[in-house]
Order: sequence, then C-alpha cells, then structure tokens
Amino acid sequence: MEGMEWLDGLKGRGIKPGLGRMREAVEGIETDYRIIHVGGTNGKGSVCRFVGAILRESGYRVGIYSSPHLERVNERITVNEEEIGDRELSRLAGILMERDNGMTYFEAMTAIALMHFSGRVDFAVLEVGMGGRYDATNVVDSDIAVITNVSMEHEKYLGDSIEKIALEKAGIIKGGNVVTACRGKALKVMEKKAKERNAELSVVGRDVTWRRISPKKFLVKSNREYELETSMNGIFQGDNIAIAVRAAELLGTGKASIVNGIRNAMLPGRMERIGKFLMDGAHNPAGIKALGESIRDFDYNRLFIIFGAMGDKDIPSMIRHLPEGKGVTVIAASIGGERAAGAHEIASMVEKSGRKCIESGNVKDAIEKAVGMAGENDMICITGSLYLVGMAKSIVRNMMANPRIP
Repeated sequence: MEGMEWLDGLKGRGIKPGLGRMREAVEGIETDYRIIHVGGTNGKGSVCRFVGAILRESGYRVGIYSSPHLERVNERITVNEEEIGDRELSRLAGILMERDNGMTYFEAMTAIALMHFSGRVDFAVLEVGMGGRYDATNVVDSDIAVITNVSMEHEKYLGDSIEKIALEKAGIIKGGNVVTACRGKALKVMEKKAKERNAELSVVGRDVTWRRISPKKFLVKSNREYELETSMNGIFQGDNIAIAVRAAELLGTGKASIVNGIRNAMLPGRMERIGKFLMDGAHNPAGIKALGESIRDFDYNRLFIIFGAMGDKDIPSMIRHLPEGKGVTVIAASIGGERAAGAHEIASMVEKSGRKCIESGNVKDAIEKAVGMAGENDMICITGSLYLVGMAKSIVRNMMANPRIP
C-alpha cells in the first residue's frame, strides 16, 4: 500500500493552479474513449449521473470521475457504477508516485481516473473540480463541454465577479458542442467564448426548455419532447435534466435511453432522504438557496437544520439563505479539521443574523441533539458541506442499525 500512503500524503500540498504538472503526469496515457466534461458552480454531480445513466441505458460502458467523495475515496472513480477497487487504486497510485513532479492530490486522482478508464470504457464523464481553465481535468479534449451555471465561489482562485468566475469556467470550451444553463452575465461570457472557439452552444431556456409537472416529474422540450421522472429531489433538477437531455441528443442516444436513464440516475448526498433525515451537500450560497426552495416539496411539522461548513466559504451568505420560519431550529456543527469552521464560530454567525442557534460539539453530537428534539413528523436537514454529509451518512447508518443508540 505504498502508493496509497504517497497519495494520502499529497493532501498537504493544497491547491496549486496550473496545468504543467498535470500534462506531465498524463503523458503517454491513452484516452481511448469519448469525453463529456462537466463544469459549473452547482449541479455538476447531478448532470454527471444523469448523462452517465443515459449512456449506460444505450449499452455503453461509462466511467464517471467526480469529487469530493462522501465516505470512501473510491467513490470518485466508477465504471458502470462500480467503484475502483483498493488494489487497483493503490497500483495506479504507485505508477504515479514514480512520476511525482510536485502534483497535488486532486491532480493525482484525476490522472488515476484517466488511467483507470483506459481500455475499460466507451465514454468518460469528467467533473471539473474547481473553475475550469486551470483545473486538472482540463488536459483532455471533450466531445461535449457542459457549464451548468455560475455563481460566486472560490473567489480567492477564480475572481471576485460573476464575469471573472464565468471566464475561468468557460476555459473548458475548446470547440465542438457546449451545453449550459447559465443566465445573465455568465451566459454572455459563455456566448463570447463559444464564438471565439467556434463551438456550437445550446442554452437551457432557449434551445431546450423544461416545465415541472410534479415534484419529481418534468416536461422537457429539445429536439424531441420528453416526459421525465426522476428519483432525485429538488426543482433545480429541471436545469440539470434539461442539460443531460440536450447532451444525450447531441451524442445520438435514443428517447427510451433518455427516459430510463433520467429515471434510474442516483446521486447520494444531494437532497437525499433517509428516514426523517434530508441530506444535501449544498456548499455555497446558491446551493443553500436552491435547498430552501426545494425543501417546500416535503411535508413536516418542525425542521431541524444541522449546519456545518468549511472556514473558507461565505458562511454569512449561506446562513442568510437557510430556510426559516416558525418551527425551524438551527444546530451548528463542527466538521473538524483545520479547514472547517468551528461550531461556536458558526453559532455566532447564525445569532448575528438574528436567529437562535444551538451549538454542538461535533457532527455526532449535533445529530443526537436533533434526534432527541425531533418528533415523529419532524424533519432533520443536514447541509453546508459535502464533507459534513459524508460524516453524517455514516453516523445515521450506524444509528439505524442500532436503534438503542439515541
């Protein structure tokens, strides 16, 4: 497991923008598969799962590379929904270790994914980690580039305006076909970049439209009309489904594959309902706002929100978008680790916004507090970070396996 020890050790190298190291790392790796490259602020994971499921329904072998993981690093790299095995992950890490040129953890994981997919898949769906132009995934040429949407995030690296962030995300446009649900200033950036790159741009709201029929059913009009049902929660899935439909049409898939793929696609940790728990890894203000809009689809008496976030996030803005009203209680949780905001820090921000907040020691403590207060018809929402959701899923699973635990 020497390769795995080396891989884990890369986490301390942090974020280092630039593609030079990545190009060296993947030199000689044969990408003998077609690529769908998915960037944007929110919805990337859902789009990857929708597109992947549609392609599988069409009989293709499909690799998906996404991040971050919830519970196991293996989750990031799958072929036809089967996670990369520990032995293979270690073997490929060992190969990369011999090429170590100062690469970061994300760069190494991306290179491992590209190697793992070689000879195994027909299509690879690659999720951008951060930005696009200098993201480690941007060493590939794609059949279709997707930019889901753009909102303020990672300002330290991507810029302090929507236009600057959109320009970074548009860096994955290199020609061919592009699909986006961007609006306003971000869309103007995408249109300009597509024109510069001689790319064909499809826009949700113009070239493909959608209407919600019921909480999990959408009518999508693109080259054809589709009545689509999904297992994923949230009105915002309308944009993600419309993107996936357009991308699938551009790849030449049939209507039945699109219908069945949308129905069968799953994405853990995003608006995922487990008993009285609703887990959503919303990790920026736009994601929290979407959660607030979508939570109206659920019936409950009282709502307990367990909120935890990384310290480099715009936590005050996220707090402002948390669902409020009578019967809503916020519980601050610390995820732990150097990057995470402390529970006391979060509780102070919540109270500064004019809301009361219960401070907890850690995620397990927060969940136990919520379970102790929640009645049979109440709901517990866990949000603010995918890392928080990953920890919570493990804790909740153990609680359900042993009901005697509070």
